Amino acid sequence: MTGYGRKEVSGEDIRLTIEIRSLNNRYLDVQIKSPRAFAALESRVKKSVQERFSRGRFDIFISRNGEREKAGELVVNEALAGQYIKALRDLKERFSLGGDVELSVVAGFQDIVSLTESKEDPEALWRVLSGGLTQALDELARMRAEEGAALASDMMARLETIEGLIGKIRVRAPALVELSRKRMTDTLNRLLGEQPDPVRVAQEIAILAERTDVTEELTRLGSHLSQFRALPDDSSGEGIGRKLDFLIQEMGRETNTIASKSMDAGISLDIVTIKAELEKIREQVQNIE
Repeated sequence: MTGYGRKEVSGEDIRLTIEIRSLNNRYLDVQIKSPRAFAALESRVKKSVQERFSRGRFDIFISRNGEREKAGELVVNEALAGQYIKALRDLKERFSLGGDVELSVVAGFQDIVSLTESKEDPEALWRVLSGGLTQALDELARMRAEEGAALASDMMARLETIEGLIGKIRVRAPALVELSRKRMTDTLNRLLGEQPDPVRVAQEIAILAERTDVTEELTRLGSHLSQFRALPDDSSGEGIGRKLDFLIQEMGRETNTIASKSMDAGISLDIVTIKAELEKIREQVQNIE
């Protein structure tokens, strides 16, 4: 689900802005952009998100307010520079080369001059950052909860539509056996030109009835719908999104089986509508924790 949170916090000598945006994603993906001094804290930031959310792409931006990042310190390795100079002069004497070792030549060796990292205390930075991060995540969570309530309302309305169609199919399904019997009898009469063996016809109808009976599928589909309705009220609240995703998959499986067994145009049309509603619910379920 989508959400946004922002918080400004300050410590003794630092002021930060934490900005978090979340987008729909089937899995959890946390991306962080922060000053270099906060690199050691990124694992803690990710853990803070993982403890509260299980799905979504989170883009986290951490920036300093009104100050530049503290610079590191330039360090010159004089001993190494002396070795370079001596080696170059030895080459000059050995091969009778002209010129002398200039500063520009020595400065070209990158390992002579290095930049150390700033000495900011990661724990001090975390004390300032953690409070603002928690508040920004709280704000984002409120937005996601509001969106979740709207999604739940829409999905429940679609479930009602599906339940109504299941009721129609349940009423019409028994008539399919009688329709199949009549079609088979008419076909045999036409092909044989005489009254077929009623025992054989009864056997064939029994086989056909078993193949076209959708009672079990309708029962399982209704059970899945009931479980789907109950899950949002689950007190544990753990992995609800993935459970709903599984139930949608199972409902789709039962719907496809009913479609393959049905020889009625009206039922086929209802199945198409059920599939469309399930697909819309599936898209929304991907965003639920």
